[in-house]
Amino acid sequence: MSTGRASLLAGAGLADLAKQLNGARKDWTGLHALLGALPSGRWTTYGDVASFVGSHAVLVGAHLATCVRRPHAWRVLTASGRVSAGFHWTDPTRTDSPADVLAAEGVRFHGGAAVLEARLSLEALRSLLDG
Repeated sequence: MSTGRASLLAGAGLADLAKQLNGARKDWTGLHALLGALPSGRWTTYGDVASFVGSHAVLVGAHLATCVRRPHAWRVLTASGRVSAGFHWTDPTRTDSPADVLAAEGVRFHGGAAVLEARLSLEALRSLLDG
């Protein structure tokens, strides 16, 4: 996505976003590769993932909510380090929460938010696939 288009999306409301992207198809291959490279015990944000793949956090979240091929999606949290209210497992029989899984992987939580020490920044995400 071009920088101009990304800047247009950054200030867009959901209705405007839907109008701008009506009919648009996004190749999510890069997103899936990045998600597959996210290490156990670490987390990142929708915004950083969106920046990495040239998209918008809302679109990344919408894709993760509907795609069955989304490795390690529980490691993507809101900017405040919380599980998105819209997160759901693709397996309807799962009853654990993403926070439970992250805690089992070693991520500590304070006040319902994952600690920043376990967060992978945009720069760290870039190095995941470079190395």
